[in-house]
Amino acid sequence: MFDCVIPAAGASSRMGAWKPGLAFRGGTLLSAAAGIARDAGCRVIVVAGRDADSIPGALGSLADRVEIVPNPAWEEGMLGSLQAGMARVQTPFFFVLPADMPFVPVAAFRALAREAEIRRDEGIPARPIFPSFRGEPGHPVLIPSGLIPEALRLPRDGRFKDYLETRGPVYREVPDPGIRADLDTRTEYEGALKVPLRFI
Repeated sequence: MFDCVIPAAGASSRMGAWKPGLAFRGGTLLSAAAGIARDAGCRVIVVAGRDADSIPGALGSLADRVEIVPNPAWEEGMLGSLQAGMARVQTPFFFVLPADMPFVPVAAFRALAREAEIRRDEGIPARPIFPSFRGEPGHPVLIPSGLIPEALRLPRDGRFKDYLETRGPVYREVPDPGIRADLDTRTEYEGALKVPLRFI
């Protein structure tokens, strides 16, 4: 599989608490996201920022199985954290998965990887690939590593999604709303705790 960058550097201002460390199903939101990426076969790169010292604890038993990358300039925005993670990518494509999306199915990673494989075999140029559910895009996003040099030069206060939209993104429909379930607020988080366990 490919590398997966998980940005976990922000202040979580809308949540009112540091999101990666919030409890979730015997672990944390961060360990859930990292575990999904690991189960998909990815090498995981977690970007640390404001609460960098808390990252290993939030990862729990996964702490020695992921690469933790610091972003001292985390206050400048999400793009800077993504750039810190992208600089460590070693594979031809890489995934991006936010730390607050614990319901993304492993199958979504595999569907995007398969889409990239099909396009390569047909000689179609590599493009960013988004999963979508009922026409609405979500995560993870699979990105050609050939875009990294240009992406590293983008201003840190920009939006990475805006940049990807200029690079002819492809959308792959997947039958799971988990690709769109990010937890930004306390209400969303508390609702997520009530969702029954499921196999993905």
